Amino acid sequence: MKLDLDKIQGPLLKMSSWVEKNNILQAIKNAFVRTIPFTVVGSFSNLIKMQLDALIRTQKLDSPWLTNLSDLFGYVGTATLGIVAIIVVISSAYSYALELKAKPHNEKLNPILATLLSLAAYFVMVPNNVNFADPKAKVIEGFASSFFNFEGMFTALIVGMLAVFMYNKFTHSKFTIKMPGNVPQNVFDSFFSLIPITEVLFIFGIVRILIETLGFTSLIEIISVVLIKPMLSVGTGLPAIIVVILLEQILWFLGLHGFNIVWGVVSAFWLPLFLQDVAKFAKTQSFADVSIAPNTMTNVYAMIGGSGATFGLIIAMLIFTHRGEKEREVAKLAFIPGLFGINEPVIFGLPIVLNPIMFIPWVVVPVFNAIVAYTVTKIGWVVPLVVLNSGNEPIFLSTWILGAFHISPVILTAVLVVFDIMIYAPFVVINQRSERAKAEAEMAAA
Repeated sequence: MKLDLDKIQGPLLKMSSWVEKNNILQAIKNAFVRTIPFTVVGSFSNLIKMQLDALIRTQKLDSPWLTNLSDLFGYVGTATLGIVAIIVVISSAYSYALELKAKPHNEKLNPILATLLSLAAYFVMVPNNVNFADPKAKVIEGFASSFFNFEGMFTALIVGMLAVFMYNKFTHSKFTIKMPGNVPQNVFDSFFSLIPITEVLFIFGIVRILIETLGFTSLIEIISVVLIKPMLSVGTGLPAIIVVILLEQILWFLGLHGFNIVWGVVSAFWLPLFLQDVAKFAKTQSFADVSIAPNTMTNVYAMIGGSGATFGLIIAMLIFTHRGEKEREVAKLAFIPGLFGINEPVIFGLPIVLNPIMFIPWVVVPVFNAIVAYTVTKIGWVVPLVVLNSGNEPIFLSTWILGAFHISPVILTAVLVVFDIMIYAPFVVINQRSERAKAEAEMAAA
């Protein structure tokens, strides 16, 4: 049966058009697009550092030159992916400020001041104690790095957008400092913004005090405890695996690091099961009594190339996009990191975030992979994954090692990649049609 792309394309393009017209969603989308150079540079830097560290460790090399080179890539990784939440708060605030500024009645909104305010508001919300998670530990003034990397992205996005929204509302208030008309614009903006900025920062400060009064350490913890944990009635079978995958994918689609958020909850339940399998196989060298560890189904087979099983997507983009198009260039950049499970370049570069056209395969592909992998492992066609490896290896080598050097996990991975390409392919084509139509419309309007 021939797939009718036009029937699929219509509703998806309507949804995409709605996203394009929504100021908030458009600001979020633009914010994540602006993170692309940082995520690409950071992904490559972390990949190279990971391989250098593995080389130094496995070969027991004592080379200051190699160590310094590894440190260099580590510094770059920290300055990009390590502070991606800061980049997101600045980018989201600036994007939203520009969207609001474009409206006629918001002429008093200064995008630069709104962006700086959002950054300050974010730091108001972040605990200034490195040991914030342990109330009994000694107070060490500073900020935990978890609030600056992917774990802090949700807080950054929410605070960045809300701060700009409130600042814009307060600029319409009568309670602002008025200056003479002959005052330079930058001086006028600074004094005019004094009261709105004060109001916004105090509101965020009060919110933080309320959060701490309720017994939580941060907004991130509230999201995890109040929203995520109740959604995860954690089990170990296929239904639980599917629920975890769906939640991860939906969070990622919204621009949040689904793996970090969800895995932080389920790892306490799932990781010990895998470690039991590892110990059992190490002792018996037999797969007979080894169970199917849910974390390997979720993190290895369901997510080939990273969340969303994007290695298949990257290959589909290389096959079905034209030379010189943005998506093809993104695929070229993302191919090597994707081999090692690093897929931020394609998530933010295509982008997948808030892209309705890619939502269906983004959710369907990892669920399909998990169901197939769980089934063939259950009936004995593929051996369970029983080796605790370093995670530094590329996709197929990694599954070979995880499967105790059996070929069946490698074959399964290759078969799944083929199916992933087939599922992603029509949506890549539809996405390209949409991008070409937008480009033609922009050229016609120019």
